[in-house]
Formats: sequence, structure tokens, C-alpha cells
Amino acid sequence: MSADNREMAASVNIGAISYRARSTEAGCKNLGRLLMSCADAGGRPISHPVVCHEHARRRLARDRAAGLKIYDDREVSRGSIRSLRGD
Repeated sequence: MSADNREMAASVNIGAISYRARSTEAGCKNLGRLLMSCADAGGRPISHPVVCHEHARRRLARDRAAGLKIYDDREVSRGSIRSLRGD
């Protein structure tokens, strides 16, 4: 199944990766920094594209417009780090 096939997707979970990887977007020469896990209504994974920040912004805008649930683990990570530092 193509990483761009979002017809069956119900949710997208986005999180930072801790390893170096190329972006899965065709023609993109940037390093992938974010993993976007797409799942169907039952929570079963559909695709796991690794994308750069620019492509992630575009995909998230498109997914929000399509009405998908977005779970952004990047926000949780930042908050957890701040609470550990005492900020």
C-alpha cells in the first residue's frame, strides 16, 4: 500500500525519530526527522513514512483538513523535558 494512500486512515501519530533516515517523500533530499504512523479506525497500522519537517507540515495540514485525528507526540516530549528541567 502506498504511503500516500490515506483513504482508509482514521488517525496519524507523529513523533520525532532518534536515528538518521532519508525522507520517504519522492525526490526529497532532506533527512527524515519525523515518523508519521497512519492507522485505520481499528488502530491497525497502514503506513509509517519518515519525513522531513517541511513535508510533515504539508501532510499534517492535509490530514487535518481531511478530518483525521492527529496525535502529536512531539508536544508531549517537549513538555516532559521541561518538567524534568524544572522550567
